[in-house]
Amino acid sequence: MESDAVEHNGGSEPLALDRTLPTYDGHCVTAVAPALCAGVEADLVSDAVAAARTVVLLVVDGLGWHQLRRHRALAPALAAASAATPPITTVAPSTTATALTSLATGAAPGEHGLVGYRIATSLGLLNALRWRAGGRDARAELPPDELQPVEPFCGQPAAVVTRAEFRHSGFSGAHLRGGTFWGWHDLPGFVAAVRAAVDEGFRFVFAYYDTVDKIAHEFGLGERYHAALAETERLAVALRSDLPAAVPVIVTADHGVVEVLEPPVMVDPEVVALTDGWSGEARLLWLHACAGAESALASACERYASIAEIAPVEQVLDEQWLGRHVTETARGRLGDVALVPKGLQAFTMPDEDQPHHALIGRHGGLTAEEMLVPFAQL
Repeated sequence: MESDAVEHNGGSEPLALDRTLPTYDGHCVTAVAPALCAGVEADLVSDAVAAARTVVLLVVDGLGWHQLRRHRALAPALAAASAATPPITTVAPSTTATALTSLATGAAPGEHGLVGYRIATSLGLLNALRWRAGGRDARAELPPDELQPVEPFCGQPAAVVTRAEFRHSGFSGAHLRGGTFWGWHDLPGFVAAVRAAVDEGFRFVFAYYDTVDKIAHEFGLGERYHAALAETERLAVALRSDLPAAVPVIVTADHGVVEVLEPPVMVDPEVVALTDGWSGEARLLWLHACAGAESALASACERYASIAEIAPVEQVLDEQWLGRHVTETARGRLGDVALVPKGLQAFTMPDEDQPHHALIGRHGGLTAEEMLVPFAQL
């Protein structure tokens, strides 16, 4: 296990950089929707939660289990709830587009097909969160319900509470379609929207809060992150206080976060010359080989072996990073070699959008910091 020391209350705790694969056996975000929406038995859910008439799932983007434990003084109620139950794993890659879709559908990435933040499509790279490809809105040419065919919420009625501006986005169409939408603009509006959905009698309320992740990306895990975490604590406490005691409030997340303080590693021209494209994210970067250059590309990538796992696609499939079953469509969106940093690094390609280089908080990789998330009842 590789580790770095981080300060906490005058002491230090090691960063959990050990390689962690998804546990698609029930202790994973893929088990959440089947258990809470469809009544599928799972170790995650107590008998009381399973029997409840309404369940609220508070999804805090970027709230990793290790980060919450490390900053427990800033979020005591959330940390205490998280400490009472073991963490679960997210999916691979540990990125928002992929993991939120697995949370909402119960499907592993190999089934739902949103296999990364940027996905290889007929229009070029699709930014799955913005649903843009080839420099334009891709909703008409890449219909969300076709690119991601698995029915959200196991086909059951659900309320969706998320930012108001996400109502008509392509990504919402991919992973939240079929849900009854409540949009929020501020924290009181968030609590009010959840309460309205509960009062209307929905069995399942999917409530999404993204500020922690946004702050971590831009500012890292310092003071601004601490303030965002404290704000999330206030939101969770307010939500629990406002709802009837008989309504369970479950807190989980899509991934954790690590700080990458050094500039991203630019993939060498000699390696790029063997590719005809790339996809994924900075901490799980797929390189797509030129025809017949698969072996040469894997060999060329060995120059990064000291800082990254070099994973040919065959290994990824054999080890079931994307689940036990990978559809032909999803397989076609993968590259030939994945570069997965072992420590606190990120990769970039010469033609990547430059704004991404400035990100500090990152995720997508396979470290426990990124892969472990809470599944806790408030």
